[in-house]
Amino acid sequence: MRLKQQGFTLIELVIVIIVLAAIGIATSSYIATGIGIYTDISERDRELNSTRFVMERLRRDILNALPNSLIVSYSGQCLTYTPIIKSTLYDYDFPISPFSSSTAGIASIDDYSFEDGDKAVVYLLQADELTSNKVQPISEVDGETISFANAVSFPLGSPSKRLYIIRDSKSYYFNSSKELRLAEDCFSDGSLMANNIEGDFLVFEPTLQRNGLAKVTFMLDFDGQEVPIEQTLHVNNVP
Repeated sequence: MRLKQQGFTLIELVIVIIVLAAIGIATSSYIATGIGIYTDISERDRELNSTRFVMERLRRDILNALPNSLIVSYSGQCLTYTPIIKSTLYDYDFPISPFSSSTAGIASIDDYSFEDGDKAVVYLLQADELTSNKVQPISEVDGETISFANAVSFPLGSPSKRLYIIRDSKSYYFNSSKELRLAEDCFSDGSLMANNIEGDFLVFEPTLQRNGLAKVTFMLDFDGQEVPIEQTLHVNNVP
């Protein structure tokens, strides 16, 4: 007795191939969608982490900025500030107008190493006074004595007898390449702080109730959608 041979017909094979192809397409589309979502989330998380780093760096820098030294320029694209190297208190013999002297007594400064170009600042009230006689170059700091290159006379004394030592100013700026950079001057070569970012700065003058403030608005670009993030920066010190 012959056994009847069993098998698939051509139509059945075609149907199976079509079903498997449909399942493969659906599966690959699902995997591709998941990979795209993961990649997008990872990219956004990377940009947000970069922005968080910049926000923390800005907070620390402006917190320790010289009071009333903040300047916004280039239509809000650049924020210039003067970092404080050290602060101390001056003695009764400090050269406040009408008195003048090339040396004076100060409270000792810990962990300070003098560098050429260091300057002493007393009672700065406006940023444009950085080029006035409220800022005087230092020639030496030895213990509790500060020396100037020539006899100097500061026009106004600080109510708290506070003296700040500064060096060069720094600038944060947004450029046309959607980068935030930190440099010696606005739009000069500097360190890249974040990319794929735009924004602007705004400075609020101090009042009797608070110190000076700066506000920065970051505009992040997520696939063509702009997301604003605002940060308020406080100047911790007073004249």
